[in-house]
Amino acid sequence: MWNDEGMTSQPQADATATPPAPPTEGLLLPPPTALVNHPLRDRVVSEMHMRRMPALRPPMLMAQVVRLIEPQDLGRERAHGAAMPGVPRQEASPTARHLAGRAAGDIEYAWERHSEATTATVFLPRPDSDVFALRPEDAEALGWLGTAPGGVIRAIKVGIVATDAEAEALAERIGFSEPDLVSCRIGRIRIWSDFLLHGDGYGRLLVAANGTPPADLGRIVQRIQEVGNYRNMALLGLPIAQEKSRLVAEAEERLVTIAARMAEGEGDRALLDELCELSSEVASINAATAFRMSATAAYTSIALDRLRSLPQEAIEGYPTLEEFTERRLLPAARTCESFSRRLEALAQRIERATSLLRTRVEMAVQDTNLALLSSMTENAARQVKLQRLVEGFSVMAVSYYTVGLLFYLLKGVAPPFLGPPELLTGLLVVPVFVAVLLYMRARVRQIDGGQD
Repeated sequence: MWNDEGMTSQPQADATATPPAPPTEGLLLPPPTALVNHPLRDRVVSEMHMRRMPALRPPMLMAQVVRLIEPQDLGRERAHGAAMPGVPRQEASPTARHLAGRAAGDIEYAWERHSEATTATVFLPRPDSDVFALRPEDAEALGWLGTAPGGVIRAIKVGIVATDAEAEALAERIGFSEPDLVSCRIGRIRIWSDFLLHGDGYGRLLVAANGTPPADLGRIVQRIQEVGNYRNMALLGLPIAQEKSRLVAEAEERLVTIAARMAEGEGDRALLDELCELSSEVASINAATAFRMSATAAYTSIALDRLRSLPQEAIEGYPTLEEFTERRLLPAARTCESFSRRLEALAQRIERATSLLRTRVEMAVQDTNLALLSSMTENAARQVKLQRLVEGFSVMAVSYYTVGLLFYLLKGVAPPFLGPPELLTGLLVVPVFVAVLLYMRARVRQIDGGQD
């Protein structure tokens, strides 16, 4: 601060200022609180880092095989993935879904388990642009790919070279089928493939990097591979849909026949039995195909998502990867979708027919019950009439016995001046009958009124 002499002076201490924090040197701080992880946290985090393709540097040959694994082969398949050539045996946990390693000659390996398939990949560096030429050191790696358990659903060799000129020269030697050849640019990359199987059972994909950074090249090749892998997985539903469509058509014809017989008034019990049998058959078809049809829809969606994430540029005279994939994948996916909807609609029609038939059966039962109730009402009315008749006879019988008792009573105790007992008894007949009648009716009214 400036004082009167123009000199600075030390600032006055502010009584309200916060005192400086005490030094922490030498003090013991409490340990950080340990985090309590969710049981699935590790799997969720690892899921975000799976399916990563390593950086690819041309020239290189990448071979990848996708297999469907049966439940009984899961253990053998995991052991095969852990036994990568040239790599110390890995300790793979039962839940491990991704393994990777590197062997002599910079050969890299990758193994990954998906929901119902596994992917095994080897990366083979090459000294020159003749990337598809096999070398002795490749035998072990390709043997590892070929001996894994499970059925192969896709196997492809991806040759990666530096320039378009190298790729075009190599494409002529590969012998691509010209009518089926697909070629386009994806960024700076250009690809060639006829998507056909060659003599070794593998397809061929040729990639010209054209200066694309290795990491970007790896990501683009990975997406191209995922398009093909998910495309083949999606197409698994097409043969099933085509095969089961015949059974669905037969079931539809049977339903039409049953509906016509229902309209003609055929016996309900036989029709209901046939509808129940038909419903069971349709439910069996649905149970056998539901998973594959839903999987086809899911794989199709993923393949199209990957496809649209690739910025493609058409090359004159060749279809693009997007055109090729959509032209073959979308009709198959729509066929499977149509099959699922057709099967669902058939099940609903059977349910409606069964409901209609049950309604008709219930109406018939109600008519039978109504007729039975009418018959019971008539029987009750007849019983009431008989009861009234019996009631009259009962009054006469009771009156008869009562008059008889009175006769014996008067005969024994009546004075002579009252006259003969027969005369007195005759005079009492009508009063006794009326009294008994009134008494009986009173008792009947009490019973009808619910009284004792």
